[in-house]
Amino acid sequence: LQIKSMSNKHSARSNNSLGSMTNILDTLYKICLHPRPDEEFINRFSKVIDVYSIAEKSELVDSLARFIAEKFLSGEGSFEETDVAINNLAGYAICNNRIPEFMWGVYMAFDDAELGSDGQQRLPSNLRHALGPAA
Repeated sequence: LQIKSMSNKHSARSNNSLGSMTNILDTLYKICLHPRPDEEFINRFSKVIDVYSIAEKSELVDSLARFIAEKFLSGEGSFEETDVAINNLAGYAICNNRIPEFMWGVYMAFDDAELGSDGQQRLPSNLRHALGPAA
């Protein structure tokens, strides 16, 4: 993912609205902590992300999925919190008929963690696998 290039491309827009890419991801993450992917969530999330083109939205959704996974892996976010966030992000993607492959892989790692008594124990390795060699 090329967060830097997307950030540079939209620096004027980002600086005027939400600031840096990290701030945008943090803002979207906080919106994703909404209890469920309902109409209120979709509207709040869309308000932030709709300033981007379709291709940029896919890249931003993938970047947010990475942000969520890394938050869990670093211990900054609990399983419960990050699971809600990725479920809502997937809900947004499904509602918009645009499901980036990378985001889906992160979502499936969290989904697997909901199954069985050892699901959460499998999550770190599943996330590292989804994040790829750099993880």
